[in-house]
Amino acid sequence: MPKPLNLDFHNWRLWLAITALLVAGTLLPCKISVTLTPSLKHRIYWLARNPDKVVRGDYVLFRHKELTTRMGMGKSPDVMKILGCNEGDVLTVDTDKMYYCNGEYLVRAKDYSLKGEPLQHFVFNGMIPKGVMFVMGQHKDSFDSRYFGFVEKNRILAKAYPIF
Repeated sequence: MPKPLNLDFHNWRLWLAITALLVAGTLLPCKISVTLTPSLKHRIYWLARNPDKVVRGDYVLFRHKELTTRMGMGKSPDVMKILGCNEGDVLTVDTDKMYYCNGEYLVRAKDYSLKGEPLQHFVFNGMIPKGVMFVMGQHKDSFDSRYFGFVEKNRILAKAYPIF
């Protein structure tokens, strides 16, 4: 017959450690994000929820259920990309489907997806309106603003910092 479990409630260090682990276990999922798509170079990110300000080059986590459904990623409505061109910046697209932000090259759009399906390109030349941003991935096959256009900044959930 197994021995009964003898819990020593007087060992305050053990209970402090258990409490700390429980608190960490509930908080960490809100602070760490893992991305499995090849769209970005990094896989693990530290999240700063509800950021006051995001600028060009920042990694942003945003909610876009319509987009993830269209991409066939129905499990989570959240997407992580890099803010490539921000409100007030000048976005231009040339005839070779090359995108520039304030004259600096960003990325080139493709004509066909990996599945061979034709891709529509987002075409915009001018100052990006207030409240929206142009987001992009780091992989040439990333499905990003080149194809679906601007993303509203009010969709941003967090600013992400790459860990690994």
